[in-house]
Formats: sequence, structure tokens, C-alpha cells
Amino acid sequence: MAISVIDQRCLSGMLIFVADEIARREADLNALDAAVGDGDHGITMRIGFEAIRERLGQLDPATPIDGILRESGTAFLGATGGAIGVVMGKMLMAGGKALQGMQEIRAQEFQQLLTAMESSVAATGKVKPGDRTILDAIHAAAVAATAPGWASKDLNTIVDLAASAAQGAARTTADMLCRVGRASRLGNRVLGHPDPGAISFGIILRAMHHWITISAPGSHS
Repeated sequence: MAISVIDQRCLSGMLIFVADEIARREADLNALDAAVGDGDHGITMRIGFEAIRERLGQLDPATPIDGILRESGTAFLGATGGAIGVVMGKMLMAGGKALQGMQEIRAQEFQQLLTAMESSVAATGKVKPGDRTILDAIHAAAVAATAPGWASKDLNTIVDLAASAAQGAARTTADMLCRVGRASRLGNRVLGHPDPGAISFGIILRAMHHWITISAPGSHS
């Protein structure tokens, strides 16, 4: 039975679940990155989410949703280097700011979270959709989550739609030329290889959806 709302306790459990999935996919993400970069994207993502896991274990259980997201972003940023560390860290912190004062995450709050993440990544990376970055996946997720008829959909459905859109957009980055960053110097050699950051974001949202579907009320800790 899927849960219908995420409180602060649930959010911590979800992020730990995501950390497990990122660790499981580390080698895949490194292989993707090796085709267009240094081959360490999976390592960076694992280290960042391990830092989140550690920080969550130190927080007061009463820490609110915005605090959990801000602390997670700070932990990721502090533990990692490179562009993705900055982008992911600031993205999570922006999500916390957007949900300040919220006690629960339902469909509408999840939409606000995605919108804040998109704005943060666009500003931090100075990128736009179509530049072959993580933003392509985030933008697609935000659009899917706010499509007409969203008000009649529950959290589980909204996250599922967002995850599917992000994964689809991530795959299409294989057909794009890179316009920013070091990979932009590779020209046509990036074609056929999806952007690792976009793939990572798709993995994150799909793991979130999986956690929602398997977490019945009262079963998370």
C-alpha cells in the first residue's frame, strides 16, 4: 500500500532509501561518465548520499522537512567536489527553502519541491533545458508533475509521472550536443551517451517512487 503523505520521519527514510539505490548504481553511473568525463560521477553521488545518510542520523527526530532538506544539501555539498556537488547541494537546499514551514509533503508540495530544484539548478549551472545537463531531467519532471489534471492525482501518481518523465528526458540527452562544461569540448563524441547527471536524477525520483509504493503507514522508521 502506497503512502499518501510524507512527513519529516518519512522524508528521512526516503532519502536513506535513495542513498542505497545510488550506491547500488555507482558502477553504472561511473561507466556512463567515463564516456564523456572522468568516470567518477557514481563515486561522487555515492559519497554525497553517504554524507546525507550520516547527517540524517545526527539530526533531532523533530527536525522539520525544510531542515532535513537544507541539512542534506549542506552535507552533500560539503562531502563532494566538482560541479555536480555544488548543483546537488544547492538544489536540495533550495528545496528546503521552498518547503519552509511545511509539515507534510503531498502532491502540491512535491510540485513546489521540483520547481524550486529546477530554478536552483538553472541559476547555479547557468543552464537551460536542452543543454544536456541534469536540468533536462528536472525540467521534464516538473512539467509532468504540473500537467493539467494534477489536482486529481495523489502523491504516488505524481511522483511516478515525474520519475518517468525524468528518466525519459535523461535518455534523450544521448541525442544532444553538450553546450556547457568540459564535455562541450567533446563535440559529436557525446552523442549516444546520456548525461550522467540527468540519469542520476531519474534514478533518484524512481527510488523515491519505489519507496512510496512499498511504505505502508507505520512501517517506516
